[in-house]
Amino acid sequence: MIFLRCVLLVSTTIPFASSLDLGSLSSVMQAYSNSLALHPLETKVVTAAVLAVGGDALAQLRECEPYDTRRAASFVLFDTCYRGAFQHATFPLIAETFKGYALHNLLPSIPLEVCAAISRTAANQLVVVPVVYYPLFFAMTGAVQGLDFDASVLRAREKFLPLMKRNLIYWIPVQYVQFAYVAAEWQVPYICVWGLLWNVIVSVVAGRVECPVPVVQEERSLPAAAHASPAAEMRQWVEGVVRPTVQAMRRRKKGSDDDDALAEERRVRLLLERANGDAR
Repeated sequence: MIFLRCVLLVSTTIPFASSLDLGSLSSVMQAYSNSLALHPLETKVVTAAVLAVGGDALAQLRECEPYDTRRAASFVLFDTCYRGAFQHATFPLIAETFKGYALHNLLPSIPLEVCAAISRTAANQLVVVPVVYYPLFFAMTGAVQGLDFDASVLRAREKFLPLMKRNLIYWIPVQYVQFAYVAAEWQVPYICVWGLLWNVIVSVVAGRVECPVPVVQEERSLPAAAHASPAAEMRQWVEGVVRPTVQAMRRRKKGSDDDDALAEERRVRLLLERANGDAR
């Protein structure tokens, strides 16, 4: 039933949005607000899916590769499940559980509303994201893109820390504004909009799984020279490419010099023979 509502919402929204002009923007926002009030879960799921497609498409535009539909599908599946559905249920629970009283007791000079926003942001970013978001992300996107369990774990180990660092830098201020100023019914759409840019970041860092995992596996069997420093790699390049080329040029020049010497010798012999003939 929810799936059918989502399909209906997409089919009625996309044609309308394609004919959008600035004058009808307020009516579109009103229609979206009505849809959010009547069908909150379905509207959030569709919003997450559409923006996930857009974010991954923007990321793939910068790559010199054909459009990867399987990769796009993995991000759509993840965002509809996590950002659209899971956060629809999680944000009210976080707001109800973390009201900022503990932090306000420690720092009474900070207003309770600010303490509540800080506590909710910390709960989501430091508990939900590492415990739920990233395990679900690597499991679902890896499965859709054809990775087995071991390869998904290897990918998660390689990408988790870089993504988590970016996650904290990007999402802490965004989510503080969410919990401090955004109405509860608009919090998931707000996060989905900011998630558009975040999906570009995630898609660039961890999007295409066909490259990073085999590289890591191959590195285990490569000799130590494969892990050389840039200076060592430059020396290897000189040894393997430049030096043989120079040697070939020297051999060619030496051969040319030898040919010139032989020609000069033949010319001298001819002159001597002519001189001997004249003397006779």
